[in-house]
Amino acid sequence: MSRKRRNRIKWAAIATILLSGAVLLFAIIAEPRIYRTVREEQGTAHSIRAVMADLRYERRIKLIREELDGLKENKQYTALFLSMYSVRSWDPYWLSYWRGLETFKTEMVMENGRELAGTVAYLQELGTIPDILLLGLDPECLEPEYPLEDSLLRLIRETPETEYEILLADPSISYWRTKAEEEWGEILDRYERTAKLLTQEENVKLFFACDREWLVCNNGNFEEDKALTEEVATTLLAYYTRGEYDLTEENLEQRMGDARKLIADWRAEDRMLDGAIDRRSDRTLVFIGDSTFGNFSGSLAITGVVEAFTGARVLNCGYGGMAAAYGDSELASMGELLKVIERGDGGATAFLPDGSPAVSTAAGLRQAVGQGENTVFFLVFGINDYINAIPLSREDPYAVDSYMGAMRVGIESLQSMFPRGKIVLQTPNFIRYNDFGSIPVGEAENVFEDYVDAVGELAEEYGLTLLDFYRELGIDRDNYRERLQDEIHPNETSRFDMAMRILELLR
Repeated sequence: MSRKRRNRIKWAAIATILLSGAVLLFAIIAEPRIYRTVREEQGTAHSIRAVMADLRYERRIKLIREELDGLKENKQYTALFLSMYSVRSWDPYWLSYWRGLETFKTEMVMENGRELAGTVAYLQELGTIPDILLLGLDPECLEPEYPLEDSLLRLIRETPETEYEILLADPSISYWRTKAEEEWGEILDRYERTAKLLTQEENVKLFFACDREWLVCNNGNFEEDKALTEEVATTLLAYYTRGEYDLTEENLEQRMGDARKLIADWRAEDRMLDGAIDRRSDRTLVFIGDSTFGNFSGSLAITGVVEAFTGARVLNCGYGGMAAAYGDSELASMGELLKVIERGDGGATAFLPDGSPAVSTAAGLRQAVGQGENTVFFLVFGINDYINAIPLSREDPYAVDSYMGAMRVGIESLQSMFPRGKIVLQTPNFIRYNDFGSIPVGEAENVFEDYVDAVGELAEEYGLTLLDFYRELGIDRDNYRERLQDEIHPNETSRFDMAMRILELLR
């Protein structure tokens, strides 16, 4: 026998021994589980893939149980938060502050419905299921081989004394746009099937926001496709705490239909995600006004949405409580801000504190934009002028202690400092305050709508572009509760709509 043949035989024998050892090792590890599974499934043969899935489940559920074992000794928690998607940005502090719930939030993300159900089952074994169990549920990850009826839903019915507050996953529009046409519809079908089952249970409350354009269609709200930023998670938690966005048997069909339409619309190529807006990094957008701009920041602000969609440099000089008129010794005014812009000095003024974002931005404005090349200024004033009984006008058309006089001075000052810039005037938004602004304040004889109309007159007088947020945003006496966060300020829905109107103008 040749040496070459002997070597082949030797290596073949070694390979056989190694393979036999691997099979034996696998059998030692997996055989009990295979036997148990086969017995439970009445003789159904499991594939190697199924066995490996079982083994992975056993390993992961062990880690989850280790994280939950601390609950056996710690009695301070009144709620538990488990999730199938990342909730690292959801701060349990707010559940304590708003609802008095001391909440334990698990760090591990459940990969599928089986792990979520297994975790709840383990809590049953421990006898530590709290009064309220918050579940982040992702219907896309529910496996067909473990139907909801036979897993989580069965456990929910076995513990009727526990309240299950279930927060469905709300993926970003970028996520929905990666799915094939038939795929994203099937995912929403899973949402609907899951919701129909869960909304029938008396001890289940379902929370859903995937039909909210302000949330889903602003990619700046997300760290990942299904993981919100901390600011947005806190905002959504506030809606959840107030009992808004609840999904019920009564509204399920309507809201699921709204979600389908929203996603279909934004998947279309003509929406403002794929270059429909001219993304010019050399363009600067300057926002000057009251709390409409000044009270909000990040992705939930008008300025944040516009910046994300345009790629432009956005400078926010908005300041809450600021009026157009000045001369009132107790009122922050546009005139003070204009002085800061003119002198380029961020030192404190009477009612614009040194170091505030509005003052700091205003102080560097002339250096930032020069004469205003490729710069658009957006101005919104009027709410605080109305609230503080500032006269609409005086005999002197440039009287700065009147609304229209101060606006004229402001417009002409900006035109003088930035001769190559463009100015857009915005009307203040619809308000609930003072019987929808129908009652004159103080000795002034003007109602709120007079200040709104004045903006249109000024736009015509100076040949400026007008954005009529009062009439064209769709807020009215019937729906203001869904569009205002209080009696004056636009909520997330309305601010997103305002930003979309600005984007349409820029386009």
